[in-house]
Amino acid sequence: MATSSQSSVEPGSNEVKDYICNACEDQNTVETSADFYCKQCERFYCGNCIHLHGKLFAKHNSIGRVDIDKWPVSKKVVDFLQTCDVHKEHKIDQFCKLHKQLCCPQCVSDQHR
Repeated sequence: MATSSQSSVEPGSNEVKDYICNACEDQNTVETSADFYCKQCERFYCGNCIHLHGKLFAKHNSIGRVDIDKWPVSKKVVDFLQTCDVHKEHKIDQFCKLHKQLCCPQCVSDQHR
């Protein structure tokens, strides 16, 4: 999994936005949707940034959205999926066999002893 991959999650929303451009993010500009992934760099690029990347790293092969199934899962998406719906500050790390439910440590303490 690429450690530099990012995806944006709107505060207070269950919607996980698409991948964002790491180069734009590094420059602290507006979150721009990524259109390409470079496997060698393990980074995502928007249409504007991929051109400069292509000039600097001509031998790198970028993967476009047509082959998005070859992109890694974003770390933020994984974090979002592992976050407890009830206790947002906790990660889900256990399974209650009795209730057949995924739980965070606080859920276990509160409801699944």
